[in-house]
Amino acid sequence: MTDPSPELVEAIEAKAWTIYEEALQPIATRFEFEPVPSKSETSGLPTVLLLGNHSAGKSSFINFLLGEDLQRTGIAPIDDGFTVITHAEKAADKDGAALITNPDLAWGELQRFGQTLVSHLKLRQIENPALRGLALIDSPGMIDAIDDSVDRGYDFPGVVRWFAERADVILFLFDPDKPGTTGETLRILTDSLAGLDHKLLLIFNKVDRFSTMRDFARAYGALCWNLGKAIPLKDLPHVYTTYLPVDGARESGSGDLAGLPVKDFDEQREEVRQEVQRAPQRRLDNVVSRLYQYTRRLRMHATVLDHLQGERRRHQRSYLFLGLVISLVSMFALYMEWSLISSEGWDRVQWTAITALIAGAVLGSAYGFYRWDRRVRDENLSLDALFERAYRRQLTLGEAADDLQGQWGSVKERVKRALEAQGTFPRLRRSEIKRMEKVLETEVPELRTEASQ
Repeated sequence: MTDPSPELVEAIEAKAWTIYEEALQPIATRFEFEPVPSKSETSGLPTVLLLGNHSAGKSSFINFLLGEDLQRTGIAPIDDGFTVITHAEKAADKDGAALITNPDLAWGELQRFGQTLVSHLKLRQIENPALRGLALIDSPGMIDAIDDSVDRGYDFPGVVRWFAERADVILFLFDPDKPGTTGETLRILTDSLAGLDHKLLLIFNKVDRFSTMRDFARAYGALCWNLGKAIPLKDLPHVYTTYLPVDGARESGSGDLAGLPVKDFDEQREEVRQEVQRAPQRRLDNVVSRLYQYTRRLRMHATVLDHLQGERRRHQRSYLFLGLVISLVSMFALYMEWSLISSEGWDRVQWTAITALIAGAVLGSAYGFYRWDRRVRDENLSLDALFERAYRRQLTLGEAADDLQGQWGSVKERVKRALEAQGTFPRLRRSEIKRMEKVLETEVPELRTEASQ
């Protein structure tokens, strides 16, 4: 398969940007959703992002792909930042400021994550044929802490999400020593990579460490078990099992991999290499897929907030109606009492009593709504419950329930931030719903058809 022509790439990117700007940006602004990608972000180099624990072999895998020892490797953590590796006629290492101001990479938006992140960014440019028209991103190792006691100084899950959305291939590596998915790794899998399964490759690396099939099966089973809890899908994505020849037992002579399917491991490593090489070909598909995923997430974000606003208005009307009924009943009761006791009219005491009762009824209704609204905005409110109420029918009927749950994982944090920032929102217009449906049901399929020609 040949790479798509520059003209086709430019045409698809331009059409995608027009849809973002004209159809989706107004809705995203009204509902405090994340900004649409900038025009420069919809273009740029095809990108491969590598994630995993510090000992999973990310840097070694990059060296293997490039055929040279570029990145430092080791069992202990080597680097605590993101390194972007691109092709250049003259080798050079540059800091984060140079990276975010590079017009060819169009990653200036990373500045919004703060100076701490910028200081943990690096751009490495080398002359290597394997990097022509491609960018590799090496990431810091995941911290498998069970709490938030370790602070990187910037929003690591948010940065991973930012890179992952723009990447064309994502390699997530695991090693035999840490086949679990705890702490930071779990959060990245469940939140930062939610909805990006179409470009995610799970890799169980360093399988040459096992001396028997039994040990391999035990570790592989533990990994799949933990992944099953972290990835909300009925069927677990394929897990590539492989090792690197540069570190392999057969190459070093430290072992013979007796009883293990070495040929299969080699074939799977080659499959991963081919997927990396296909990144330019996948570029167009990912431009369209990103538009599709963004629209679905925006629709869910707006739908959940619209449902919440609808609940608020219904509760408000209910409490106002209740207050009115209480007031009328109170007035009628006092009137009857006055009629039975006196026919000379209400005195000051009676007027004071009825006024107090009416005021108490209205204030009681207002206080009830206030308490409900505070409960909604309280940090202990279950946003999951709000999502389930908004999508009760689809979840009850089982219509793509797993897919909806996975999509909610990528939207939930944004909904929380929107509520904290604004609190109340307008209702979702029918025209806006139709516009998003048109993008999903008509315009995205048209772009896919054009991209495949």
